[in-house]
Amino acid sequence: MLPDEHGENLGETLAPGSETRIQLCGRLVAKLEGRRIEELLPGRQGRLLFAYLAANRRHAVTRSQLTDVLWPNNPPSAADAALSALLTKLRGVVGTHAVVGKQELRLVLPADAWIDLEAALEGLHRAESAASRQDWTAAWGPARVALHIAMRPFLPGYDAAWVDATREQIEDVLMRAHECVANTGLALRGSELTSAARSARALMKLAPYRESGYRFMMEILALQGNVAEALLIYERLRRLLSDDLGASPSPATLAVHRRLLQGDAGRRGAVARELKTVLFTDIVGSTELAAAIGDHAWQDLLLKHQDIVRRQLERAGGHEVDTAGDGFLATFESPVQAVACACKVMQQVGALGVSLRVGIHTGECEVLDGKVCGIAVHLGARIAAHAQADEVLVSSTVKDLMTGSDIEFDDRGLHTLRGVPGEWRLFAVQVGSAPKAPTREATKK
Repeated sequence: MLPDEHGENLGETLAPGSETRIQLCGRLVAKLEGRRIEELLPGRQGRLLFAYLAANRRHAVTRSQLTDVLWPNNPPSAADAALSALLTKLRGVVGTHAVVGKQELRLVLPADAWIDLEAALEGLHRAESAASRQDWTAAWGPARVALHIAMRPFLPGYDAAWVDATREQIEDVLMRAHECVANTGLALRGSELTSAARSARALMKLAPYRESGYRFMMEILALQGNVAEALLIYERLRRLLSDDLGASPSPATLAVHRRLLQGDAGRRGAVARELKTVLFTDIVGSTELAAAIGDHAWQDLLLKHQDIVRRQLERAGGHEVDTAGDGFLATFESPVQAVACACKVMQQVGALGVSLRVGIHTGECEVLDGKVCGIAVHLGARIAAHAQADEVLVSSTVKDLMTGSDIEFDDRGLHTLRGVPGEWRLFAVQVGSAPKAPTREATKK
């Protein structure tokens, strides 16, 4: 059960099985191996030191960094000695085994330790990844977890450069979590529309020039039969952008407005049914990899990965439908294009030291506003989830459609796919057997 937004200890609520829980957003709460220690920390500086080490536990920090954190403007004349004294007191509370190192220090926690900042980032990643696959049920819970953590202030009462930088990161998590909750609730409908509307209104208030909140609110109101109110939301945005920025609403917002005027308020676009080959990619162990190499290196790696995927999609005639940063959903006109493209992506991304899992299925899809949905898309996502690292896994439909090609497959047996009736035989592509992906021009001939 999700915590109430006014609850005191998200750590205890969200991670009931963990004996080590640290809450940095909201009131500082620290429970190490079952023992509450926040009141035992050595004063204000001791709490700040502990919080910094906890927030940066994935890598070592230097004594110089700690000195700057504790005394950014007026360090004591014997700053190193003062730091040593504070570290001694901290070790007396958390244990000498928990703070290791001399010149470079780390906070060492049990493997199952739960820290709210990490939980928020992981929840957002899982939610955005599931939403990109249109697996709305899987996206809902993690999005709510990320939202409820990020909406609480980080280390209230403390002012420091690193605190401000962390608050900016959490603000980004908050905005994206609101967008994910609004988008997912809109797709699930039912009682989730209430939370979706709450997040949409929060976006409008917290980021008034960010159009997504207005779009979500327009669609929610339209679904509830309040088309006039939805049109008023659009007019409010149009005037705001015009008066303050001299700008106009984006094409995406204009499309929602146009549907309202055309009486298609209850639908997110006109539906067409088309035969498509859907391809899903996902970086294996992305959360662990990001934690191991750090934020900057991870972002650089993501950009290189995205460039490779998009370049190969363009060459093979694929259409990028959605991405959550470390995963892609794309469609192709033929399975040969999709398989060849996937194998090329797998080889090139592997040179970055990254492992992918890929799932491919061919079937009839519902196409709405350039997006795809339906059982075929759901199947593709489930197949990708069954793939191993560095594996392109396809349905028997794809294999049968490629009879006569030079691509070879290994039978992976029958599988039950969550949410899909029956058993499905899956096949792994022998990546080395895949030919060069046919170009976009070749597919038109």
